[in-house]
Amino acid sequence: MKLQPANEVEIYNAIKSAILDGKLRPNMQLVEEVIAESFGVSRTPVRHVLRKLAGEKLLTVIPYKGTFVSHPTVEEAKQVFEARRLLEVSSIKEACRYRKVAQIEKLRDMLREEKEAHGKQDALGVLRVTGDFHVKLAELTGNGFIGKYVEELVSLTYVIIALYGEKYQRCCHDHERILTAVEEGDAAKAASWMEEHLRELEAGLNFAETGSAAALSDIFKPRAPQMQMQMQMQMK
Repeated sequence: MKLQPANEVEIYNAIKSAILDGKLRPNMQLVEEVIAESFGVSRTPVRHVLRKLAGEKLLTVIPYKGTFVSHPTVEEAKQVFEARRLLEVSSIKEACRYRKVAQIEKLRDMLREEKEAHGKQDALGVLRVTGDFHVKLAELTGNGFIGKYVEELVSLTYVIIALYGEKYQRCCHDHERILTAVEEGDAAKAASWMEEHLRELEAGLNFAETGSAAALSDIFKPRAPQMQMQMQMQMK
């Protein structure tokens, strides 16, 4: 689902950031009216955004009840990591066969972004880049279905980490050696590093819910005046 420019993109980024940053906690309901009022827009763009996020598995739509931040159970969280191991360990072997120099360079750029985010102690930035890194690795296979499924699993991993783990991950070394193995075309080593990396991520989860969420209107209210100003400037 493609978002329309301006207000829908802004709302999408705000909600997704709030989920990744743990401000919107798993099982929290997202009410269209509240979000629309917070951004000073109608319910239509909000509805489009919520549908897109539901398609990415970050939100769950329950008929006759509403839209909620996805809430993977402990068993589902374990299944997500099992699925990631099956897909990513296998696909990285194919990536070693089909890799291209330009693609490797882009991944190197992502590792530099990851290190910069660590240096700034930007937990959200680190989480975004590490997830994107895994998706881009899967896309090296040239198989669009693999890339799509890995992207969905990575999105669920964001929620799992917000619920059961630590947002600030230190994956630079793991990613560096995985990419080096891919660049060298060493499928066995790349698969081994990926397997170990994903198992370590899962081992870092404590599977205990902590923290509480702020009110929905409090999370997005500061953005409303800015959104209204942007819309007024676009109308001039």
